[in-house]
Amino acid sequence: MKDEVRVALLLDKSAAYDRGLIRGIVNNLDPDWQWSFFFENPYHIIKSFYKKVIRDLFSWRPDFIVTNDTSLIPKLKKLNVPIFATPSNHKIKGVINIIADDEKIGQIGAKHFINSGFNNLAFYGSDRIFWSKNRRIAFRDMALSHGLNYFEQEASLLKDWQKNPYRLQKWIESLPKPVGIMACQDDFALQVTEAANLAEANIPFDVAVLGVDNDFFLCNLYKPSLSSIDQEPESVGLKVAKAIQEGLIDENQLPEEIMGNNYHIIVRLSSEVTAIADEELRKAVLFIKENIEFRDITVNDVMEVTCLSRRSLEMRFRNVLNQSIKQVITRERLKIACQKLRNFDLSVNEIAYSLGFSSPSSFSSFFKKEKGCSCKDYQQQF
Repeated sequence: MKDEVRVALLLDKSAAYDRGLIRGIVNNLDPDWQWSFFFENPYHIIKSFYKKVIRDLFSWRPDFIVTNDTSLIPKLKKLNVPIFATPSNHKIKGVINIIADDEKIGQIGAKHFINSGFNNLAFYGSDRIFWSKNRRIAFRDMALSHGLNYFEQEASLLKDWQKNPYRLQKWIESLPKPVGIMACQDDFALQVTEAANLAEANIPFDVAVLGVDNDFFLCNLYKPSLSSIDQEPESVGLKVAKAIQEGLIDENQLPEEIMGNNYHIIVRLSSEVTAIADEELRKAVLFIKENIEFRDITVNDVMEVTCLSRRSLEMRFRNVLNQSIKQVITRERLKIACQKLRNFDLSVNEIAYSLGFSSPSSFSSFFKKEKGCSCKDYQQQF
C-alpha cells in the first residue's frame, strides 16, 4: 500500500452539487490510510489558470482525478491515472462518468405536480445537454401517460443565455393556468421565475416551479423560494470514495460509471400549492396537508371539512388525483416522516409521537411497510 494516496479534486467549490460531492468523497475515505488532496487555486490569485493547473498536476502526480467536464480532460488523460468526471453535454469517453438517474428525476418531478392536481405540465431545459433531455423525456412520458396537457420550451445557451427570461415570458403567457413547470436544473428554474414575474403570473398559484440540485443559495435567492429535487451528492461522493479505495487494491475493479439515485424533493413556496378546481376536493387536500404533521388524520376527519358524502368524496379523489383518501393521507404522512428522519436532531421516538402514532414501534412498522426499509436504513442513506 502506498504511504500517501493523492486525489485531485478539480470540482467547482462554489456549486452546491460539487461541494456535496467533495464532502461525500473526503468524509468517506478510509481514515487509516494517508490521503492528500489537490484543489484548484482561486481564479483571482493566478494568471494563465489552465496552464498552471496542468503544470501543477504533472508535478504533483495524483493517483486519482475527480473533475468536471473540461477541455483539460485530454491532457489529464496523459497522466495515466483513473479519472472520474461529471459530464455535461454528453458522456465522456475514456473516463469513469459520474451520472444521475435522469429518468427517475424526471418522473419524480412529474409526480410532484400530478399529486398536487395539476392538469397542465411543462418542462424547460435543453436537449443539447444529455441529462436535461433524458429528464424531459421521462417528465413528458409520465404527464402524457396520465392524460395531462404537456408543453416544453428549449433554452438558448452560451451568448443567448441572458435573453431566455424574455423569450420565456411569451411562452408562459401562452400556457393554460395553473401550470406546473419543471426545469432541468436550478439555474434554469430561476429563469422560469424571472419570466413568470415579467409575465405578472402569480407563483405558485398560476405557475408552480420546480428545479433540480437543491442549491440552497439559488433556491432562496428570489421570493417565493424555489422547490428543488435534491440529488444527495454526498451519497454519490460515497460511491466515488468506495471506488477509489477498491481501485487502489485492484484497478480492474473500477466501475465504468457511477450513478446517483437517492433523490427527494425539498418543497418550498414556489410549488407548495394544490391545483384543484373542485372546491370541496381542494378543501379536503389542504386539510390533509396542513394537519398531517401534527395529528393522526382519519378519512372521517377529512370528510368533516367538506359537504360531501364519503362515497362522493372518495370518487372525486380517485377521479382527480388517481388515489383514495387514505392513500393521499399515507403519502403526505410518509413525506413528512422522511423530512423529519433527515433531521438528525430528532429521535425516531420523537418523530413517531409528533406525527400522532401511538408508539415508536407502530411508526417503524408503518415506515417499513410504505418505504420498504427501516427508519435506520433510511437515515444511513444521508
